Amino acid sequence: MTRGLLAKNLAPDRIAARWQTTLRFATLALLAGYVVFVGALWLAGAFDVEALGYPGVWLFSLIGASSIVLPIPGLAAVCAAASPAIGLNPALLGVVAASAEAIGELTGYLAGVTGGSFIQKNRHYPRVQQWVIKRGGLLLFVMATFPNPFFDVVGMAAGSVRYPIRRFLLVTYAGKAIKSTWVAYGCYYGISAIQRLVG
Repeated sequence: MTRGLLAKNLAPDRIAARWQTTLRFATLALLAGYVVFVGALWLAGAFDVEALGYPGVWLFSLIGASSIVLPIPGLAAVCAAASPAIGLNPALLGVVAASAEAIGELTGYLAGVTGGSFIQKNRHYPRVQQWVIKRGGLLLFVMATFPNPFFDVVGMAAGSVRYPIRRFLLVTYAGKAIKSTWVAYGCYYGISAIQRLVG
């Protein structure tokens, strides 16, 4: 009986499942620690988008997307960096911000995997899970193409139904790239127009 129990615990599927669970918890802990550390620096005024350039935008975008409970405006960094005064390329800003946001959204995804979010107790949450099961890629993509506080809920639902993580990252990145690019161009042309009117 002991041999059978040992064989069951050492089965390849069970080992793989344990490894995936450990990896998910480690990733979530790493992201949470990173968000707290960089968020503290940001609140202390240690980050300056103009001085840090594209890396600064990437960090702000990562923090903004990683924060579930306390939303930090990552798009504000994109908008500020796209202004004519700073002069960063809006198209490149969109790509840079999207890569960070896609990674940052893993916090919501992993919260869904672990089942540790109070949002999952909402009575509407099972309906969102069904939408993810039926049209996961389309739902994630559409929700990522515009500033949307409900994306975290969809990300958690994707994690809870074990939506493929690579597909989650790819679809999220595509949608976020569209969103961040139009925000960057909108801010660039909007700020330019205001400057012409005022100046």
